[in-house]
Amino acid sequence: MRNVLKIILSALLGLLISTSLAMAEEIKKEEKEETKLEEIVVTVTGKIVDEATVNMPAVVESLTAKGIERINAIDTSDVFKYMPGSYLRKLYPGSTNRPLVIRGNASFMTARTQVFTDGIQISDFLGAGNSNAPKWQMVFPQEIEKVDIIYGPFSAALSGNSISGTAMITTRFPQKREIEADATYFYQNFHEYKTDEDIQGYSAYGSYGDKLGRLSFMLSYDRLQTDIQPISYMAKKASDGGATVGNPVTGWVLDFDPQGNKRYILGSPGKQELINNTFKIKLAYDLTTESQIRFICAFWDSTQNADSPETYLRDSKGNPVYSGKVDIDGVSYNLSSSTFTYQKSEKQDISYGLTYSLDSSNGLKVSATVSFYENVKDLTLTSGTTPPQSENGGSGKVADNDSGWYTADLKASYYIKWTGLHTMGAGYHFDLYFTDSETWNASNWKSDTRTTLSLGSEGKTQTDALFIEDTWDISDQWAVYLGGRYEMWEGYDGAKSTDGSSGRVKTEIADKNKSSFSPKFSTTFKPTENWRLRYSLALAERYPTVGELYYGGINAQGVIQNANPDLKPEKALSKDFTITRTIGSDGETRLSFFQDDIQDAINSQTNTYTNVTNYQNVDEVRTRGIEFAVNKRKFLIEGLGIFTNLAWTESKILRNDNVPASVGKTFPRVPDWRIKCVLDYAPSDQWFVTLAGHYASRQFATLDNSDDKGGYGGIDDFLVFDTRFSYRFQKNLTATLGVDNITDESYHVSHPYPRRNYYANLNYTF
Repeated sequence: MRNVLKIILSALLGLLISTSLAMAEEIKKEEKEETKLEEIVVTVTGKIVDEATVNMPAVVESLTAKGIERINAIDTSDVFKYMPGSYLRKLYPGSTNRPLVIRGNASFMTARTQVFTDGIQISDFLGAGNSNAPKWQMVFPQEIEKVDIIYGPFSAALSGNSISGTAMITTRFPQKREIEADATYFYQNFHEYKTDEDIQGYSAYGSYGDKLGRLSFMLSYDRLQTDIQPISYMAKKASDGGATVGNPVTGWVLDFDPQGNKRYILGSPGKQELINNTFKIKLAYDLTTESQIRFICAFWDSTQNADSPETYLRDSKGNPVYSGKVDIDGVSYNLSSSTFTYQKSEKQDISYGLTYSLDSSNGLKVSATVSFYENVKDLTLTSGTTPPQSENGGSGKVADNDSGWYTADLKASYYIKWTGLHTMGAGYHFDLYFTDSETWNASNWKSDTRTTLSLGSEGKTQTDALFIEDTWDISDQWAVYLGGRYEMWEGYDGAKSTDGSSGRVKTEIADKNKSSFSPKFSTTFKPTENWRLRYSLALAERYPTVGELYYGGINAQGVIQNANPDLKPEKALSKDFTITRTIGSDGETRLSFFQDDIQDAINSQTNTYTNVTNYQNVDEVRTRGIEFAVNKRKFLIEGLGIFTNLAWTESKILRNDNVPASVGKTFPRVPDWRIKCVLDYAPSDQWFVTLAGHYASRQFATLDNSDDKGGYGGIDDFLVFDTRFSYRFQKNLTATLGVDNITDESYHVSHPYPRRNYYANLNYTF
């Protein structure tokens, strides 16, 4: 299989080269013919290139609704999976652990990527990790009009959380009556070790919208109900064993961890069930022909049940074994009563956003946005005793979290004619993130009967920022962007608490505050109508999140453990040089060189000298790379389009005083290569077929790069292919069949990814 993958990869690279040659020939032909570009370009994936994109101080890649229709997008996060230089970690539909990372940033560094929908921030900066992914569930793929990815922190209007990049999602507001119904069924057979499960589910979406005079509205509902394949396994290291106790068991699987150490796989959490329901209302009112006010509210309700723990172990009589001292392969191991558990989680989130916008004919533009996001309910109940008796109750744990954030943004810009055209802009930003989480010991986990507080954690972070920027169009060929952002940040009201033998113990954590100024610069040169060269340079600071700043626990004496009060913000010096060539009226090719020099990168690691594991600063990390992307609507034959991109990245740890052995190593979770290709054949408006592929080279999960074996717990290189076929039976009715991971590859990014997935979809619009 490995040789087959190499052959396929070689073919894909050959396609990239042939594409480049074909583009070069077309460039020569067009230069001879002096082809005049149209004002707007629509490409294979629906990408739009307009003046707003051209004048941005950074690389922008876009995707429209037309492009989204041509990929297997069960939920909103899926729309990013083929975007250049990006990575979307998705283990199953409806997961809340789906981080988006851009340009050589690790998947757990979610606080380096911003995501907005209609100007409202849905990034979760309560922490920085896979569980703090953007709130994709608050946006439906069916309502998306356009997605823009802005690469890097080169805009003063964006915070230091844009070191990786920023995703802007724009949704549709009705201009007339519209009705849509959409249903998708999906299925996979998941098999690994001794787990073999049929995983299936469905999503159903419906919306109704209209415009009545100045008022437009849309009501939407989405339901997702699906099985979840196991994403983790119970394992024992061979080195953890002792003398036999006379209780041999069978069924275990001999395996080796990513470092090559011998281990035994004992079972999995089993197949789980997930049900998500999302309700959304959008209102827009035209105050005048130039101004509008919008209100968006979304409510998400989710339940997830893990009620079938799967043990591979059997005793001498063939009975399943979940706990106790057992002999495996001639060695004894102790399985705690909580090795296999039952778990139930209930979550409810609500989001509000109010936006005012003005786009006047005299050049003045104003936008003001206020938003609020809250976890109304976040309750997880977990058993603590041995299955199957624990299914009905008994001791366990209860996690009860209350968190959310407020944001406010005010932006204004105005055109000034003076030695060219200046677009002057300024603005103010405010955000407040808060958390109050509790983990309780419970006498009965299933009935939520709480006894003593195991750990309470609370804290807040707040940022106030001012920015100013000037986009100066000096001539038809030259433009310069200058900007600066001043940020004032503080962390406060932090505390840890627990119940000790003498009652509740609570210890407060000292407040922190800091401010910084981040200058931005970009210059663009257009030697001809078809060519564009841009150099961008920026400083940015990314401040610690609530979860990073107030990490750790507390003991019964009130001493806080593993916190890091000296945690510093990340400081980035980012550079980008991009050459862009438009090809006719339906294509574009881009070559980008970029580098991020990060000081005090925030990473969870174990200090070599103190043996303390917590969030620490890695002194210096350098990430640099090259991106090449081609997007062409008409490629070789009528109706055939291509969207392909290649990214090479080198991310090195240059200095890490706390872990000297990591110096010179590749930073975790950053592959050297990512290659993506989407071929799209649409000979008519009635049907189309899409074939897509994604390759990622081997990555490391450890600072010392010792995990070079891949497999469960490690990170594999992978090459997966997807396809989609769609046919329009009537004007309003479309049927679609799709397959993800056509070759049924088994690969891991710590956790196992889905196997071959089949999709069947019906869509009706009116």
